Amino acid sequence: MLADILPMIFAVLDHLALALMCALAVAALWTSPSATHDENLRRTRLLIVLLVVTFITACVELWLRAAVMADVNLAEAWSFMPKVLSRSDYGYYWCIRIAAWSILVATSIWILHRGWRLYPSSLLLLSTLLVIILKSTNSHAGEEGMYSIPNLINWVHLISTYLWGGMVIVYAILVLPMLVKQSASLRLSCAIEHLSTMAAIALAIVLATGTYNAWHQMNALSDIWLTGYGQVLAVKLVCVSLMILIGSLNRFLWVPQLLAWIQDNNHQWGPPGHHFLKILKLDSLVFVTVLIAAVVLGTEPPPAHGIK
Repeated sequence: MLADILPMIFAVLDHLALALMCALAVAALWTSPSATHDENLRRTRLLIVLLVVTFITACVELWLRAAVMADVNLAEAWSFMPKVLSRSDYGYYWCIRIAAWSILVATSIWILHRGWRLYPSSLLLLSTLLVIILKSTNSHAGEEGMYSIPNLINWVHLISTYLWGGMVIVYAILVLPMLVKQSASLRLSCAIEHLSTMAAIALAIVLATGTYNAWHQMNALSDIWLTGYGQVLAVKLVCVSLMILIGSLNRFLWVPQLLAWIQDNNHQWGPPGHHFLKILKLDSLVFVTVLIAAVVLGTEPPPAHGIK
């Protein structure tokens, strides 16, 4: 039982860490660029934690994949890891991922010394995008190759999903609490507006790419209730639908109310702000559920692959 759960835990952590790294880069580049020294320091500390998590999850994934490819137990898989790295496509892409991770480490050192400026933040985003496409290539979507249409679309799907959920979490735990603490009303209003816009753009891309993925991986609509893949996909769609509902209410109801309150009440956060933060935290939990469903989905064989 534990042997089945541990890989999923590490896979979810990997998804979550990449989502937060994307969000940190975009926050520095667009949604909340004007940060104080204390804010930048907290963002850098979070980035360092995320780098440690992604390195550990990549190593655990290699270990687990070696066990599967060699058809041995985990204790015996260590001796097969060099062969996996040198003689398999997975090993080739894993080595590129570690090279990209090394760039991320160098970038974090740059950020630590120079702050969240344009160039290091851009390099952080580009390196993270490279890691994401490698992750996609090692999934069902990448079975036709890194540069295949299904893999590229799945890459965009992952990016938009990560930005959507990652921005919500970063705002809920880092950006908004710091701005409220500083009573930075103007930056607070801009940050909320940018979050709403980013979420709307990411959502549109998630829906378009997710629809293509479902069409590519299934033979018929009945696969949703007749196959394990379809049933897990249905659970994921329910969670995504809940996030869509929350996002729609945020954009068209709660965010306008909050911005009006800030404007009309001497730029105070007030009850609407506390309500908005609670909603973001709820949305964050739903996003983690989406990631869990995505990880389980990756363990199920897509129905369409059975006829290829």
